[in-house]
Amino acid sequence: MNEEIILNLWYVVDDHGMIYSLRARCYICTGIDEDKLAMLRRFAVSDYQIAQMFPIPDRFHTTIVEGDTKRKLAVVGLDSLEATGGVMMLFEDVLVALENSLPTTTKLSIGREPLVCITPLIADDNNQLTPKTSPRKAL
Repeated sequence: MNEEIILNLWYVVDDHGMIYSLRARCYICTGIDEDKLAMLRRFAVSDYQIAQMFPIPDRFHTTIVEGDTKRKLAVVGLDSLEATGGVMMLFEDVLVALENSLPTTTKLSIGREPLVCITPLIADDNNQLTPKTSPRKAL
């Protein structure tokens, strides 16, 4: 069977719609895409706790202007991403970093268009994270 690398990707968002952290985890899987996605969804609700953490890329940081002072914050608004191509843009550097960290002994690659499951993690006032998953219809 053909093994491939598939990924769970998470972004941490607060109640103001600001994304301030990314997480990612690779898996090796075989089979049809529907089964792979089902597996990713199953693990999306728990594996964020052990996934590798990544910062928001510098090019997405938000600049706050207060009078004559400008501050650059390591956050990005979810609304601004949806208007310019979607949240997947945040993960471009993450995919490169994960690809570069693969053992040299592996013949597997993440590739240009890997199969991914993206899950928001909602952060509360105590910085507790809750995955926000969509319900799936029964087949």
